Order: sequence, then C-alpha cells, then structure tokens
Amino acid sequence: MNSVLDEVLEKVNILDIVSQYVKLRRTGKNFVGLCPFHKEKTPSFTVNTEKQIYYCFGCHEGGNAVNFLAKYERSSFSEALETLAHQVGIESGGRLTARRTPVIDALSRLTDYYQANLKRFAPAMKYLNDRQIDAPVITEFRLGYSERNIYGKEFAKRLGVPMDLLLGTGILKMRDGGEVYDIFRGRVVVPISDMRGKVIGFGGRAIVKEAMPKYINSPESPVFSKRSVLYGVDKAKREIVEKDEAIIVEGYFDLIALHAAGVKNSVATLGTSVTEEQVSRLRNYTENITLMLDGDEAGVKSALRLITLFAEMGINGTMVVLPEGHDPDTFMRLHGLPGFQKVMGEKKALLDYFFDLHVKKHGMGTLEGKMAFIRSVSPHIEGMKDAVKKRLYIQRLAELTGVEEHHFRDAFRDGRPEAEAAHGKETGSVIEEKVVGIVMNRPELLKLVKGKGVEKSLKDRDLGEVLSRLLAYEEQHPAPDIKLFLNVLERPELREKAIAALLGGSECDEQEVERIVLDYLSHRENKLIREEGRELTEKLAEAEKRGDQEALRELLERKRNALTAMKNKSAK
Repeated sequence: MNSVLDEVLEKVNILDIVSQYVKLRRTGKNFVGLCPFHKEKTPSFTVNTEKQIYYCFGCHEGGNAVNFLAKYERSSFSEALETLAHQVGIESGGRLTARRTPVIDALSRLTDYYQANLKRFAPAMKYLNDRQIDAPVITEFRLGYSERNIYGKEFAKRLGVPMDLLLGTGILKMRDGGEVYDIFRGRVVVPISDMRGKVIGFGGRAIVKEAMPKYINSPESPVFSKRSVLYGVDKAKREIVEKDEAIIVEGYFDLIALHAAGVKNSVATLGTSVTEEQVSRLRNYTENITLMLDGDEAGVKSALRLITLFAEMGINGTMVVLPEGHDPDTFMRLHGLPGFQKVMGEKKALLDYFFDLHVKKHGMGTLEGKMAFIRSVSPHIEGMKDAVKKRLYIQRLAELTGVEEHHFRDAFRDGRPEAEAAHGKETGSVIEEKVVGIVMNRPELLKLVKGKGVEKSLKDRDLGEVLSRLLAYEEQHPAPDIKLFLNVLERPELREKAIAALLGGSECDEQEVERIVLDYLSHRENKLIREEGRELTEKLAEAEKRGDQEALRELLERKRNALTAMKNKSAK
C-alpha cells in the first residue's frame, strides 16, 4: 500500500481536498478554518500546504489528505486512499478497499436502473410533471422509478451486481418464501449523494394518495446515515460558499423546487429534525443558516430547539415561516422566485421567533405570564457569548416585561468572547515542541541535536519518540522528506504529536530558527550542569558523613570540572 500512498500524496494537494469540506482562509504560511471534527467558534483547524498536512489545535486531530478524507467520510484509510488514487489517476488495482466501493458501485447501477424505469412508466412521469418537474430537472437529479417486480438471479446478472450484495444494501429484501422485492416498489426514487456526488442511498415517494407512508428512505448502512446526510449538498456547496448562506428545507421535492427556480444554496433533511452532524457539515461552508419550514407549530418548535446548538457552534441562525398550508415546493410553484425572495427578506433570527412564540403563549398581561416568559427566554440570553447581542436582547426583554434593564444585567453574567487557548501552555514543553518542529521543517538542522541525547530528555515521551524516530529515519534517508516520514509513524498519537510540532515550527521566523535551537541546547546544557552540580553536592555530603576519602577526592574533582564548565559557558 505504501507505494500507492506515496504516489497519491505526491500528486494530491491537501488544500484542494480539505477546502471541499472546510471553509479556509490564509494566515501566514497556513490556512485555517473551523474544525469539522468538534464544536468550536474560534478557528483552530490548520492546513499546511508545504508539508501537506492538517492539524486541529483544539481536538488534536491531524494527518495527511488521506487521513482527513477517511475521518470526514467515516471510511477506512484504505477506502479513502482508493478514492484519492482514482481522483488523481493512479491505478491501485482495486486491492485497497473491501467494503465501501462495491456498495457504492451497486447503488450507482441501481440508480441507472431506476432512471431507465421512469422513462417507461407514464404514471410516474405524469406525477413528476404535475409537480412541474421537467425533463432537465429529472436528469439533473437522476430521478427514477421502482417497478412492482419480483427480482431473481437474472436481474442481478443483468445489473452486474451479486444478489447477496444487493440484499446487503437493504434496498432489496427477501421474503420467507425466497421472493426478492424492492422496498421502493411503486414509488418515484430520489438518489441521495454524498459530498462528492456518489450515490449512497435513496428516498422513495409514493405516487398514489392511498400509499402509506408517503416517504421512505434507504435503511441505515455503513455508507448512509439519515442523521448526517443532507440531500443536495453535493450540488449546493459551491453556491453556499459564494452566497455565504445555506437554506435548509424539509424534503427532497422542496429542495428540487428551489434548485429548479435558481435557489441553489439550499439543502434538505431526510425526514428528521436538523441534527448536530448536519449543522457541523454545513458550517464548513458558511456560518449563516436559514431554516425554511412549513407553517405548522410542530415545525416551528422543532426549529427553535436549535437555538442552543447554533449558539454553541457560532451559527447565525434565521428562520422563514411560510403561510399555513404551504411548504417550499408549493409556495415556489404558486408565487415563483419573486414571492420566495419576498419571504426571505422577512426572515428573523431564531431567538426573535422564540420571543414571539412565548409572548403569544404566555401573554404579557399578567404577572404569571411575564414570569413564565422570563423563565423561558432567560437561559438563551444568559448563554450568549456575544456581549453586544446579549445587551440588545436584555433591552428587548426589559421592554416586553416592564422590568428595568439593570435587574437583568445583574442577574445575567456579561458575555465574554470565547478564547480557545489552542497553544495555551507557555512552558518548557512548548519550547521543546518548537525545537522538534524546527528540525522537522529544516532537517539540515538535525546535526545540531544529533548525539546530544536530546530525544531522551524531552518531558513529553511521545515527542521524544518522534525525535528519536526522525534521527533514525535520517540515518537511512539523508535529507528526509518529512511527508514520507509521517507515514512511518504507526501510532496515531505519535503522528498527531509530530504534526502539531511541524505546524508550530513552520510559524518560526526563518532567520531565527537556528538561533532558537542553539539557545535551547545551551539552556539545556546549563540545566544539566546545574543538576549535576546539585547531585555532586549531595553525594559529597554523604561521602563526608561516611568518611570515604577516596570518594571525596573523586567527587571534588568532578565538582571542579562542573564549575569550570559553568564558568566557560558564562564566558561565552
């Protein structure tokens, strides 16, 4: 695998891979953004193009382009490597993956089969046309239809996919009598793709009113999870970045209607409430999310539960509530793009909707109503980090309840901007990490630490092992390529430690790096001499107690040598 890995890492640019999933901005030599692997408001996720690595100073995830893709896509290292190898035109012989690729291939072939069915089945085409979904949109979204058939071995053979693999997707099922049927039978089929446009599952919509349920999705699988997938994100992500806003709707056909009308920065949930995983993925493209919901009370309440999550993740959440009886699909068909733009212009912050809902619910005419209102909204105001926004909401709360502002200000702690101390330990271990990072960035400086036992004296054992391994690697590979060195660090903890040091070292001034290493070595030597002097003083006291004259002579000589070394160091 290493030869394929080395080839892939040589050809791929980590910035191209990561920027498909994370919104990055340049800071000095590096690119930074919000980490896709944990909640944060202050960017601590860093990409270094020179070394082709990423590292998060918040959660300590790090690695190369393959590590990133595997972590983000929740696939194995081999599967991610296979994907990147294919992208850059490297032939891996398909020997790297054993699970994901065959499933993805089977789903792709099923998509083609459903598409061909749709063209032959007039009632399904009529259903889509009645919804104003025309041929170009059908083609763009690869819509299809599942016949009410019983499937046998001939079908699997014609499709070019083993029957056991089709059954393994959960889309085809076998009855007790051995008959195989499709869970989407009699439904329009909507392919659901991942970020890269690969089909990972399907949604099915009944075309007759009596059929229940109206919508079904593929079962959960290693490649498909309703809670983390957003329908249409593969088509919307570029537009979301350009408009710096994502619109979330509730269904496939809502999404299709918006895209067909030109609103391409929209995505859809798959019949679930908006989840943390979905918000986390969208946040890689924008911090501005608008929820466009049906006008029923349940939908509004579901959206308002996101207030806390959005606050924790630094999301500017707004909401559009459509007129009763409408969803985005029906609204767009009736009012068109001008009507849509009008309601978008009336969107409100989530917390404003929360205020309105609870004012209506509790009323402000009684003491009990005011107290209930204050209890409902206070936790959301108290938890705000933005001090200015917090004061504005305190002001509104005071206006609505008639209670003076200062009472709320005294009750709520003032918000403070979040400060994530990503590099917060200015101790000796930080200096050690910086030195190791410098020699990783400038391997020609390894000669300064070689043979001095530095790797054995580092406080952080993992960091010491990284330096030890690097020195050994340099013996075998003069002028080592650090990207390749990182691949030989098998333990994730070691690789993360090495990457953190590498990125830290890359920030040092080029004119100062050698001086930093020499100053550290000088400081270390002085410290060792002082420690030796203290140890000799203790041993001299013990030898004197014992009356051991020979030991005294030897220890005094060593003490004189230590003092001479200290004087010589001071003279320099």
